[in-house]
This record gives sequence, C-alpha cells and structure tokens, in this order.
Amino acid sequence: MKIFILEPDLELAHRVDTYLNQLRLKIDVTKVQKEEEIFDEKVSLLDYSLFILNLKEPTDAKILKFLRRKGCVAPVLLILEKGFNPALFKTLYYMSYNDFIIKDFAPQEIAFRIYKLCRIWNDDIFFLCKDVYFDFKHSLFFNHEEEISLGKKEALFLKYLLAKAPSAISFDDISSYVYLDEVVSQERIRSLVRQLRAKIPCELIETVKGVGYKMSEVSSKNGIESKDDIVTKFLLPWLPLVEMGAYCI
Repeated sequence: MKIFILEPDLELAHRVDTYLNQLRLKIDVTKVQKEEEIFDEKVSLLDYSLFILNLKEPTDAKILKFLRRKGCVAPVLLILEKGFNPALFKTLYYMSYNDFIIKDFAPQEIAFRIYKLCRIWNDDIFFLCKDVYFDFKHSLFFNHEEEISLGKKEALFLKYLLAKAPSAISFDDISSYVYLDEVVSQERIRSLVRQLRAKIPCELIETVKGVGYKMSEVSSKNGIESKDDIVTKFLLPWLPLVEMGAYCI
C-alpha cells in the first residue's frame, strides 16, 4: 500500500513513516515538502491509497480538484497547523476532505486515522454481516444466497457510500467520485440510486434531505451490522496488540 504525504516539516513526516512501518502492514510512503511537487509527481497518482496534505491554504480547493481531475478517488487527510481558525472547520467539511488532524500530534494519533481511511477505502470486499457483502472488484453484491451484479457506476457509488459512512455524501461528491466531474443532474443521480435500491436491500441507502445519501443504521431485519462493528472487526486487527487498548473504547 502506498500513501502520499505533503508536509513541510520533514522530520514529522519521517516520524510518521517510521511509526507506520513498525506496524503489521508495511506502507510505501512518498514524502514531499512543497505543494508544487504534487503536480510534478512522476509516479501515477492513481497508485496511492491515501493523500495526507498540509496545505498553505486548506480552504483552497485547487489541489483537491487537481487530484480528482486526475481520477484519484483515494481519501484525503488534512494536517492543520495549531493556529488554524476553528470557524473554518465547516468549510473543510463541505469541501469533502475525509478527515483532518491538528498539530501537534504524535505519530500514534495519526496512525489510527490512516489505517481507518486506507482500510475502508482499499478493501475490495466490504462485509456488512456474515452472508451479506459487497465485492467491489467484481461489482457483485451478495445477499445471503443471492448474487447480484452491479453496473460500474452502481459499484462506484456503493463503494463511496461505504467509505464515507457514517457521513452523508452530497450530490457534488457523487458527481466527483462516480462521474469524475462529468456534468450530471441530480435527477440522473437519483435514477442511479433507484436502480441500485432495486437490486440490493433498499434500506441500506438512506436519503438525507437537502444533502444526498448515507448508509443506514443497523438493520435488524436483514441482520446488517453497524459501521462501528465493521470497523472494529476488520480494521483493529491490523493494529499491533499493544496499541489496541488505546482505541477499543
């Protein structure tokens, strides 16, 4: 797995790299200090599982838009300086960054966020419960004994919905991630969701009025587990045993 770190403080970037590679899953970390180096990155940006960015102007969407135009749908984790204005947190949220962390932090603090974002996003198979799961690589949804084929955009939508849970995804998010910034109407997106709901248990996808869609809460009727249960079972086992006590709250 590869991650990209833009951090002017190279010592901090090295500490994060060193700590991550003491854990169970080895990670190839590209470290740069200047924003311009993102535009000059010679290795395909599509190879990265996560972008960790400390931007001069976090509310400037230039770099985020550049990544999305290049087809990068991997999560983006922002590093914010400790003097960052809290009033701008809402702006960052609506810009669709996946998470942020404020300096000063220890490598242990960012490690869990990295694992959470990478593990959820880069899974080819998303288990909702024992006999209900989504195989993104093959665009198949398994509902107990039933095997359901999904279209490319249906699979992209469902993967993004799972990756962002429990947060809602907006129509703009869907346009960026599913349609790669193609100009699409909200009605076209609603039509995609209707098609998907007709194939899979429809209560998995909840409409958020005025925003978009999100994953539903626990569905006892279908035996579907909460997102926290899924993260606990499929993410925490990757962390070293000595670390798990700090996160199993």
